[in-house]
Amino acid sequence: MRTIIVKNVPVALFDRLKSGAERNNRNLSREVLSRLEMSFAAEEPAGGRTHQMWINEAMAGNFKTGSIARLQRIAAKARALAS
Repeated sequence: MRTIIVKNVPVALFDRLKSGAERNNRNLSREVLSRLEMSFAAEEPAGGRTHQMWINEAMAGNFKTGSIARLQRIAAKARALAS
């Protein structure tokens, strides 16, 4: 693991992070890491490689049990990311 030190964090942002950490039962460092990871995941097209694998599976016609329900969840997540 590497260490990052963030200086000059605005008070309002610090307070929001602290509140989020408490709400999510995390310490402040875990909350910041979680939010950073989510920001990178949101940048991945269609929700990431896993969703792309499911989309490829559907396009190839290789449906497995639960594929339609999975595709509906993927579509909902993709719409949420796009908005």
